Amino acid sequence: MSSVNGAHPHVFDLLGQALTAGRRGMEAEVADEPHHLRGSHLRLLSMTPAEGLRPTELAARVGMTKQSLGEFVATMQQAGFLHVDPDPADRRARIVRPTAKGLRLQARILEILAETEQRWRDEVGASDWAVFHRVLRHLAAGKAPDDAAR
Repeated sequence: MSSVNGAHPHVFDLLGQALTAGRRGMEAEVADEPHHLRGSHLRLLSMTPAEGLRPTELAARVGMTKQSLGEFVATMQQAGFLHVDPDPADRRARIVRPTAKGLRLQARILEILAETEQRWRDEVGASDWAVFHRVLRHLAAGKAPDDAAR
């Protein structure tokens, strides 16, 4: 992937390249498993808690519209990885949760993500990784860390 800035890619280009490398690695690791899901489906499964969430909450967690989430959930429900049940607290609402099959694939995905993170940590060193992780947490929270500019 090349940047419009040539030799000096912007941070979003670099983040995109890192995410693409991580996603491709994860997809390659689970390629032999019989799931036929895209990386975006695997990401959704990795972020769906075992106890489940209402579709609106899950959509917010994964950063997609409720309508798009509905399409993803339908695909994954049909494939046997997610199921949708009435919310016991409010029968009008629904809860999306992984099936046993979904939990097995989710565990594998989370294992791969942890292995990738460890490999990246080893490549850049624990100290740089800690700074990178702290900066990402702050940016994800909508604020820059006090010492990010130092």
